[in-house]
Amino acid sequence: NKAFAQLEQKYERPPNADELADLLDLTTQEVKQSLRNAGRHVSMDAPLKDGDESSSNMYEVLQSGDSPSPENGLITESLRREIERSLSTLTTREADVVRLYFGLNGQHPMTLEEIGERFDLTRERVRQIKEKAIRRLKHTSRSKILKTYLG
Repeated sequence: NKAFAQLEQKYERPPNADELADLLDLTTQEVKQSLRNAGRHVSMDAPLKDGDESSSNMYEVLQSGDSPSPENGLITESLRREIERSLSTLTTREADVVRLYFGLNGQHPMTLEEIGERFDLTRERVRQIKEKAIRRLKHTSRSKILKTYLG
């Protein structure tokens, strides 16, 4: 832009690509490409397809609900951290049972029997551990923080 303005002032007309190339130490082809790129502005209201008034515009594309919003990603990550903080108040076994039973950390939820097989415990013992862990989680101050995610 500065070079363009400088030459325009000097010659009292818009400079051509050769004159700009000489001043900027670039090839004529590079200057032509730069001039083509510099002149492109996209209207947010203009249809994406030329001549098609029914075509969607940039606003519609950007507001599309198809893609997850950054807010949702942040909320999900924040919830995951709060769950991990809450689980850290439990014993290792209790936390593992709760994670496996509810399918936390991207895992599939497991049945009491499947968890029992993993830890070599009876189904009933796994149920008792899970119930005790949930009772403990309900009584911690962390449960208040987790309840805020429920709305």
